[in-house]
Amino acid sequence: MKKKAFYFLTLLAGIVTISCEQGPSLQQYFVEKMDDPSFLIVNLPIKIDSLFKDNITAQEQKAIANVGKLNLLFYKKSDDQTEKYKTEVDRVKKILSAKRYQHLMDFKAFDKAQGNFLFEGETDSIDEGIVFVSADEMGFGVLRILGDKINPAALLTLSKKIDSDQLEGQIKNSLGSLGNFLETQ
Repeated sequence: MKKKAFYFLTLLAGIVTISCEQGPSLQQYFVEKMDDPSFLIVNLPIKIDSLFKDNITAQEQKAIANVGKLNLLFYKKSDDQTEKYKTEVDRVKKILSAKRYQHLMDFKAFDKAQGNFLFEGETDSIDEGIVFVSADEMGFGVLRILGDKINPAALLTLSKKIDSDQLEGQIKNSLGSLGNFLETQ
């Protein structure tokens, strides 16, 4: 009887240890923030193949085909929510520092914003690409690029070929009346 109890307790301790090591995921964070009016969360039904101003290669076309959907979370900072902004940015950074997310590159955007491109999966076949951008004066955003066996090198090359006017137009069309969120919050 003692032997069975020992095995049960060992198994239970192993399960608790594994679940604690994994910590919260980005998906869990998105779900948690769905009811928070400070956040905008949108599944973007963007026609990805129409976003590029330059010709795309067969490898890049394959990367596009492997993208399933795009999820956007945006928090627009207001003067009275400085502490909440800092807390939420720290939470996202902590989630993205988990071993499951691999760092691909850092970048600057919009003159005052810092960004990171991360991914989950294997280096030549990612399941989730993540773009995290934050600016102390504006807020932060997280874009999840969900798919199956996406080539990160092709994704990086594609990011340089995006027609920003076309992207902006599609995002505005996707957001519809939710676009007012960005202006009113």
